[in-house]
Amino acid sequence: MVAPPLQLETEFLALLSPANRLRLLEGSTQIVYPAGTIAVRPGGPAAAFLLEQGLARVFWNLPDGRQATMAFVHPKELTGGAAIIGDSPWAFMQVITDSTLTALDMKRVRNLAKAEIEVAAAIGKHLAMRTRQAYRLIAIRSLGNIRERLAYDLLDRTGRRQLRGVGMQIRATQADLAGSIGSSREVMSRALRDFRAAGVVETAPGLILILKPAHLSEIVGAFVI
Repeated sequence: MVAPPLQLETEFLALLSPANRLRLLEGSTQIVYPAGTIAVRPGGPAAAFLLEQGLARVFWNLPDGRQATMAFVHPKELTGGAAIIGDSPWAFMQVITDSTLTALDMKRVRNLAKAEIEVAAAIGKHLAMRTRQAYRLIAIRSLGNIRERLAYDLLDRTGRRQLRGVGMQIRATQADLAGSIGSSREVMSRALRDFRAAGVVETAPGLILILKPAHLSEIVGAFVI
């Protein structure tokens, strides 16, 4: 039995009445982060943002450098819902492209969530969406088609490479990519060729330059669980 598709990305403000949208945004400030910046760190100050434009990822890492991407954040989405309900930040949020975020006034938002059931319900829906997004990223590695698995792999590699100060360049052979997504080199190379023809990537021996990370994110987001 196949479950019906579920819209995972939610424009958070669309869940609120006009009056509550205004209340939510009172005291907020806009911040511009260049690509590769870590905007949130575990144990840092509680923070919640609305992503106005750009692309970000939420991830966790271990002391040995290994990382796990748990969500990609798209324009008009909320991030930091758990912080609003009182949890300290426990994951990293990194912007993949130059991004503009609206930082919410945490005291105001927390008081509003206590007073307005609509706001509390919207935050609950956001947190449920984030949980399902995490399930999707787990499932896509084994259940997604080649195009979806390759899109996720390239996005994940891009985020990790950015943290090393090398921008959107990925150093990987076609054999590396095929092994990572569990495919043959021939099948994977066809998918990569399609990305190149669409202007999503440029390639050279052992090197891939990501030109349109948002397009890769859309492919990942189209995977339905």
